Amino acid sequence: MYDLNDLQSFITLIETENLTQAAKRLGVSKSTLSRRIANLENQLGQALLLRQANQMIANDAGRAFHPFACKIIEAAKQAQKTIDSLQDAVIGDLSIAAYSGLARSWLPKEIIHFANQHPEINFSLKTTSKFSELEQADIGVWLGSPEPSRFKEEMVGYLTCGLYASKEFVNNNPNLIDVAELENIPWVNFHHFYQPAGDLELHHLEDGAKRIQIPKSQIWTDQIAMQLEQIAKGTGVGVLPDYMVTMREKHHPGDLIRVLPQWQLPMIPVYLLYPYGSLPKRMSEFLHHFRNRTRDILDKQKSQ
Repeated sequence: MYDLNDLQSFITLIETENLTQAAKRLGVSKSTLSRRIANLENQLGQALLLRQANQMIANDAGRAFHPFACKIIEAAKQAQKTIDSLQDAVIGDLSIAAYSGLARSWLPKEIIHFANQHPEINFSLKTTSKFSELEQADIGVWLGSPEPSRFKEEMVGYLTCGLYASKEFVNNNPNLIDVAELENIPWVNFHHFYQPAGDLELHHLEDGAKRIQIPKSQIWTDQIAMQLEQIAKGTGVGVLPDYMVTMREKHHPGDLIRVLPQWQLPMIPVYLLYPYGSLPKRMSEFLHHFRNRTRDILDKQKSQ
């Protein structure tokens, strides 16, 4: 019977072709990795890899064995998932990947809240601006339309955004009462909530839709907090989620002012992503908790 750690080490080394990189990805020392490969080769009775300069290359035996090793690892993962799905207790590991702009949203607080209720859950949270990285986790939380993936998609609500500026900036720009003035003033456009980056559509209940051109920023970031802080410094007008401004208002009342509130921005969908089929109790319970809390929070956001 092959050791799963040995097999995974072999697969990772095939993928990286580098002992140092493979060890780093696996979180082990190079000596441990070399020992695992040696164990596997001893069990098989022949070498699987050749060293060429700084690379580790599969030989004929290694290339032949690789697909079988992958199948064994995948079968082991599926077996574990099947066993987990039968678990009737909220215990075990749970990994979540979320859009990076939600790092300072309600998401971290709800993870902590759920973890406090279920002390036998071990959480890991990773934020990313790449949708493809969500598939490395058990559950994904995404802002905007999702891309094709292995996950089931569930929209849990809409994020509302508005145009905001600092109180000082509004006082220094008294003409900022006409939507046409938006193209003639400084902008903070670090975070592109809407694409393309230099295009923004506004909607008015009576005047309909208007598309304006805003300057492209020299800086781009997926950190919404960076956008917020720059707007608060009085640099210019920018787009911010309403919930984030509401959170700041508790500590800095009157710091940010909604600009042209009669003009609305498109709402951005918030998606939960998770595997199809029967789910482990820890996953189904967290999804139930998070979807309900998120809907409550986003509903309150609309009424504010």
